[in-house]
Formats: sequence, C-alpha cells, structure tokens
Amino acid sequence: MSFSKYRYFFLALSAIVITGLLIATFVVHGGFRPSITFDGGVRLSLVMPSGQGHNELDAAAHAAGLENFQIRQTDVRANTYDLELGPVERDQYAAIVEQSERERLAEVRRLEREGQPVPPALRLSSTVADYIEARLLPELGIDASSVVARETIAASYGENLSDTARNLLLGTIVVIGLYLTFRFDFPFALGASLALLHDVLMTIGFIGVFQLEPNIPLVAAVLTIIGYSINDTIVIFDRIRENVQDRQQATLGATVDLAITQTLSRTIITSILTFLSVLALLIGGVESLREFALVLGFGIVIGTYSSIFIASPMVQIYEQFRRGRA
Repeated sequence: MSFSKYRYFFLALSAIVITGLLIATFVVHGGFRPSITFDGGVRLSLVMPSGQGHNELDAAAHAAGLENFQIRQTDVRANTYDLELGPVERDQYAAIVEQSERERLAEVRRLEREGQPVPPALRLSSTVADYIEARLLPELGIDASSVVARETIAASYGENLSDTARNLLLGTIVVIGLYLTFRFDFPFALGASLALLHDVLMTIGFIGVFQLEPNIPLVAAVLTIIGYSINDTIVIFDRIRENVQDRQQATLGATVDLAITQTLSRTIITSILTFLSVLALLIGGVESLREFALVLGFGIVIGTYSSIFIASPMVQIYEQFRRGRA
C-alpha cells in the first residue's frame, strides 16, 4: 500500500478531528469536568451497608443538605463508594467549621479561667470532613467506622499537581525529541515529536468530549500512551534507516512505504494483544480503573495510527521541504 501517497489526507483528517474534539470540549461542554484532584475539594470513602449503593448514598447526601457532589463506586466487592465535593462546597463548609472552632476554643478558655473541668469532647478539633460526616452518616444509618478514608485537598495542592502534570507531558515530548535527534536525525525527531503532540491533543480532546474526570490515573494513561506510541514509531524509523542504506536509489516515499509495510503485521499484532489487556480492565476492573482503561484503549488506537500516518509522513514532508529550499 502507498501510505505516503495519502499523507496529506491523513494529516488533514487528524487536524479536523483534533479541532472538532477541542471545539466540542471547550465550546459545547465549556471545558473539562471538574476534578477535586486538581481543583481541590473533599473526598469521603464509605463502605455502604449490604443491599445499599449509589441511589441510597445519593438520597442520603441530598437529605443531609449536601449539594454539587459526585458519587463513584471504587470497589464492587467491598461495596465502597467515594463521595466528592468541589472547592466551592469545601470553602463553604470550612467557613462554618472555622466559626464553630472559634466558639469551641472560646468555651474551652472560659472553662479554664473559671477552673472548671473541660469535657474531653470539647478539646477535639473538627475538620470539614468531620462536619460532612456528622450530617451524612446519620442519614445512612452508619457510624464513623464505615468511613475508610477522608481527604481534604487544598486549591494550592491541586494547582501544583496540575503544573507538575503539564510539565511532565511537555518534558517527556522534549526529552524523546532530543533522544531521537541523537539516535536518528532531526527530521525523525520532528516527526516523532509531532506524532506525540498529535496523540496528546487527541487524548485530551477525547477526555473532554466524554467528560471524563481529569485525575492522576488519566495523567498516567497519557504518559503510557506516549511511551507506547514512540515504541511503534522507533520500530518504523529503524526500518526506514535500514532501507535507506540498502536502497540508495529508491525514493524516500517508496522507502517509507516499504518500512511501514514490513513492520505493519508486528504493529497490528502488538496493538491487538495490548488492547486485550485493556479490555480486561474495562470488563472486569474496578470502577476507578475503567476511565483509565478507556483512555488507554483509545490511546493504543491513536498511537498506532500516528506512528503510521503522522510520524513517518512528516519525515518525508520535511525532507521535501528542505530539498525544495536547497
């Protein structure tokens, strides 16, 4: 098959798809789904009583006066759920807790001044998570022993985490580009870097369109996609370099087509086998890993596509451009 013959078609197709995904994300959906991992908030992990689940937790949270919360099942066997509230609710309840804490401390000081005993319960400070538990647990008919984890995430932590994730993605692409420049040549580094940028933008658009919650597992999925994609790309580049040495008179387009054809069966088999592992996570994995597996599955397809139709053709386009200006 003459892959290079359709290089401009596939480049245009990718540009259209990426543009459509980003428009749908930022115009139709108004951006990404809020995530307390990056925006901050409160998370409670609860073991629900047998026979109760999402609907009962949702009803109890509404009865407790909680608003704008999200519920996610994290362990089917243990019947564990996460209840998450965003930064607005966190700050709202934090103001209430701070006022309550001031009143508590004032009462402790008053009793101490008067020489009266201070009840042990009055010496215990409260947090936002404690405040939410005090309202939610009675509605569920459970006690604090059912809360297996509680977490309050500050806005500064989320900002630092967001910056770290962005720097990791950009740094990975730059380091891989430098590595390929030394191992192959600049045109190959350029093609691989643009293919990785293509994969990242495609994946970000996919996450935004399906309103998946950006979190640490999804960042890990994107980094895994980058590693998977560059592996396929390097295999093809190695074959292109070998073919250039063996076929000095062949055109670059023919050399690229031959390299892709020679590695195509290996690429497809590897992608199918990897996708089967991801499919197992989608079917039998816990809820918290399904979004990770969904993004990873999409990335396998996109990574395979970009190695064949983006990275290698970009090498050819750059060489044609350089020779045209020479």
